[in-house]
Amino acid sequence: MRRLTILLVVALVATGCTATTSAPRPRAASTPSTSATPPPRAVQHHLVVRRAPWRLPHPIAREAVAAGQGDGAVVVAGGLLPGDSSATTVYRLDLRTGRATPLPSLGTAVHDTAGTTVAGHALVIGGGNSAEQGVVQRQGRHGWRVVGHLPGPRSDLSSAKIGATTYVAGGYDGTSPALPDVLASTDGRRWRTVARLQVPVRYAATVVLGHDLWVLGGERDGAMVDAVQRLDTTTGRSRVVGHLRRPVGHAMAAVVGGRILLLGGRRSTDHVVSRGWWVDPATSRVTRARGLPGPLADAAVVTGPDGTTYLLGGETPTETRDVVEVKD
Repeated sequence: MRRLTILLVVALVATGCTATTSAPRPRAASTPSTSATPPPRAVQHHLVVRRAPWRLPHPIAREAVAAGQGDGAVVVAGGLLPGDSSATTVYRLDLRTGRATPLPSLGTAVHDTAGTTVAGHALVIGGGNSAEQGVVQRQGRHGWRVVGHLPGPRSDLSSAKIGATTYVAGGYDGTSPALPDVLASTDGRRWRTVARLQVPVRYAATVVLGHDLWVLGGERDGAMVDAVQRLDTTTGRSRVVGHLRRPVGHAMAAVVGGRILLLGGRRSTDHVVSRGWWVDPATSRVTRARGLPGPLADAAVVTGPDGTTYLLGGETPTETRDVVEVKD
C-alpha cells in the first residue's frame, strides 16, 4: 500500500512538471504581434526571386517604363547606356515572352527618368542628359512629341499612379541637394504641387497602397537616407513613419502579399547591394526578406497582369541586360 502511494505521488509530480513546461506555448502562439504580423520566414518560404529566362535587347539602367493595357506588355524608353550616354531607344516588351519590338525613338534622350500611361499613351517624365530636363514626352501614333513641362527641370525622380493621377516624388534640379515637392497630373500637361516630403530625396523607391504613396530611402547630397515616408494623397499629409535598418538609395520596391518589399540599391555611390527587406504598412516594422540573385540598383520596376514583378536592367554596378522576376 505504501509503495502504491509513493508511485501515485511520483506520477502526480511528473504530471505537474509536464503541465508547467508546456503551458507557455499557447500563450506565446496567441500573442497579438504574432497573429497581426506573420513571421517573415513564412513569407520568405513562398517568395520567389530569380533571374528571368529572357533578357533585354541591350544593357540599360535608369529607364522609363510605362505599363500596358493588361496585355502583358510595357513600353521601355530612354535610360542610361554603357559609357554614360543617354538613350533615345524605345521598344515594346512582352513580359510573358521577353520579346522586344522596336518603336519610334524619343525626341529628347533622357535617363534618370520616369514613366506612366495616360489615356492609353506612354509618357516619359523629366530625366537628364547633359543637364536636367523638365520635358514631358508623349507617345503618339507616329512618334513622340512634347506635351508639357514640369514646373522645373527634374531628374532622379520617382513616379506612381493612383487612379487617373500620376504623382512625381523627389528628384534633382541640378542645384538643390534634393527636391521636396510632390507633383501631380492627370494629363501630363499641367502639373501642380500637392505635398512636400518631410525628407527631400532623389533616387527613392516608391510604391502605392490604397491612397498612400510610400517613399522609401533615397539619396540626398551624396548620402543615402533611411527614412520611410508615407503620403496620404487624399489629404496631402506627408510624414516619416519609420526607418530602414540601414540607409539605402537607388533601390527597387513592390507590393507583394500586402507588404512592401524593398530590394537591392546602394549603400553608397559605389556600393551596390543585393539584400531584401519587408516593410509592414500597418506598423512600418522592417524585417529581413529574401534578397536578389546578385547586387542590383537603378532597375526599372513593373508588375505584370499575373502579379509578377519584373526588375528590368539596372546596374551591378555596370549596366545589365538581365531581368529579375519576383513573385509570391
